[in-house]
Amino acid sequence: MAEAKLNREYALRIIGVGAMMFGMCAWSLYDGRVAWPEHNRSLERVRPELLATNLTVEAWLAQDDEGSTLLASVFAKAGRKVPGKLVKKIGELRLPRNVTDSAERNAEQAKQLRALFESDVYSPHDLATQTVQAVITFLAGVWAWLLIGLKVGRRFAADETGLHGSGFGSGTVAYSSIAEIDWTKWDDKGIVRMTLKDGRRVVLDGWHFAGVTGIVDAIRRFRPDLDAKPKAEPNG
Repeated sequence: MAEAKLNREYALRIIGVGAMMFGMCAWSLYDGRVAWPEHNRSLERVRPELLATNLTVEAWLAQDDEGSTLLASVFAKAGRKVPGKLVKKIGELRLPRNVTDSAERNAEQAKQLRALFESDVYSPHDLATQTVQAVITFLAGVWAWLLIGLKVGRRFAADETGLHGSGFGSGTVAYSSIAEIDWTKWDDKGIVRMTLKDGRRVVLDGWHFAGVTGIVDAIRRFRPDLDAKPKAEPNG
């Protein structure tokens, strides 16, 4: 008797994808509910001191002999760590070297810098996006594991009496009950699609289920009339 059941390699890959999705879900929830709001609170804590100065971007980000910056020291005095995203946003406001003496550009930079200090590091939209991402990745993880759960107990079997197993439905499917077989994806992907005379369709997927080749060989043996037609030889 030939038998096909869930392919272990395929199952492990899908389970791994599901685990990765759950990991991304947890990460998104942590960022959106814990880490990012904490960054906002850090900025809120030092905001008065930042707004009380009139320093340039270059002054805030200039490094001392120990590699620290004035911006980092302000946060450190409050027992906080400067958010990396804030540093990146401030760095994007740097003026080109050839226009550092431009009063108009300096004024625009100061305006933009003040706007950064007055705003949250992460906006409500940013936080909401993480929640949406968490929901999407959670559902993707559930779908991946559910897919394996639905297939783990499925079996396909073939012997002299016909086709058996939950993959073919209840009872025995006689070889004479097969109306047609679509072989177009067999050579490339190991998939055949069977249509039974009662209208039911059965898909045999050699990647999802190990042992499908034995089932297909049995069908070919007992129903050679349904075997794939040989490819035409090229002329010449």
